Amino acid sequence: MGDTRTEILDRYRALLNDDDFERIEIGLKAPNIFSILGVSRTEIRHSNFLGWLLDPNGSHGLGKLFLNKFLRDVAARSERKDLDEIRVEELNYDDVEVRREWRHIDLLVIFQDMVVCIENKVDSSDHSDQLNTYASIVAASFPEHHRVFVYLTPDGDRPNEEANVPYALCSYRDIIIFIDRVLSVHGASMNEAAFRYIKDYSVTLKRELTKTDELNQLAKQIFKNHEELFRFILDHGTDLESDMLPIFRDKFKEWGYVPVSENKGYARFLTTALDAVIPRKGVGLPGKESFAFEIDFYGKKKKAKFKALIAPSDEPVHRLLATALAEVPGAKKPQGEKWLIHFDQTWDFDKELIGVDAAQINQILDKQFATIKEIVDKVETGILKHKEELLRLK
Repeated sequence: MGDTRTEILDRYRALLNDDDFERIEIGLKAPNIFSILGVSRTEIRHSNFLGWLLDPNGSHGLGKLFLNKFLRDVAARSERKDLDEIRVEELNYDDVEVRREWRHIDLLVIFQDMVVCIENKVDSSDHSDQLNTYASIVAASFPEHHRVFVYLTPDGDRPNEEANVPYALCSYRDIIIFIDRVLSVHGASMNEAAFRYIKDYSVTLKRELTKTDELNQLAKQIFKNHEELFRFILDHGTDLESDMLPIFRDKFKEWGYVPVSENKGYARFLTTALDAVIPRKGVGLPGKESFAFEIDFYGKKKKAKFKALIAPSDEPVHRLLATALAEVPGAKKPQGEKWLIHFDQTWDFDKELIGVDAAQINQILDKQFATIKEIVDKVETGILKHKEELLRLK
C-alpha cells in the first residue's frame, strides 16, 4: 500500500462507509459493567464473579441452579469413579460454602461431605507445582471429604505440569452455555440488576476470552475488507511498549520510588536514598545512572523481568557497585563484564493481550511487588553501606 495522504484518506472513507464498521462501533459503545471497570481479562475478577454465581445463597436469586449445572459438567469430565451426574443431584446444597482465594486456591466449594477445588486460568498457566500443592492443602484440610479438582481455562486446556490427582478439564465455553441457557429460561423471573450483570458477563466471556461474540466476527470481516489500511496503521500507529511506560512510571511513584531514565520497553527506578548517592557517570542509560532497578518488557517475549542492574560506567564506580551487590545475601554471579545483574525475577507479561490497560498492568505489578520490594530493600541496604565512597565518586 502506498503511503500518500490521498490513498490513506480514500481507504479511511471506505472504512467509515462500511456498515459492519458502524455496527461494531455501536456494539462497543453499549454499556458493559466489566468493560467500564476495566476488568474484562482480570483473572481474580473472573474468580470473584464465578464464586458469586456458584454460591446458592448469592444475591443473583438463582439458588443452586448454576452450581448444579457446573457440577454436572465436572462430573461428566472427571476421572473420579465416585462422582457422576446422579451423585451431583444427591448433594445437599443447603449449607454450601464458597471460599475465594483461600490459601491461594482460586475457588473452593465445600459441601458436607465433598469439596471442589477450582483452579482458574484466564491468561496465565499453572507453574511451580501449583496443582499438586493445592491438592495437598485440600487433602490435609478436608481428610474426610470426597475431593474433586477442576482446571478451568478458556478452551479446556490441559495443565502444563502433571498433577498427582486428576483435574477435570473445564472451559469458559461451557460456562457461556450454562449462563445463556439460564438467562433464556429464567431471565424473565430474575432480578433486573442480576440479569444485567450476568448478561454482561456472558458478553465479556465471548468477546474477550473465547472470541465468539458477534463483534469478534464483525471485526474479522472488517479487517479482511480493509486489511491494507489496518496494516498501515499497525506499522505506523501506536507503539505499545512506549505507551505502557507512563503506567509503569506512575506505579513506581505509587510505591514510593523515583522513576529514572527509561527506554522503549524498559522502565527504571531508584529508591529515594539511592537516587541521592548513585553517580551519574554511566554510558549505557539515557540518564547516565550507574545503577538502576529495571523492568524489561521489550520485544516479542511474553515475559517481563525485574533486574537490579549495574550499567557500564567509569571503572571505580562500576567496581564499587559490583562489590556492593556481590556482598548482598542471595546475589548470583552475573554474566558479562559491563552490564551486571545480581538479582532478577521473571513473570508472565503478554503485551498483545494486555494492551495499554492500566488496571491490568497495575494488578500484575502489584502481584509482583512483595518480591520486588524484598530485592530492592536488600540491594539498597548493600549499596548504602558504601554511601560515603559513592558520594566521593559522584
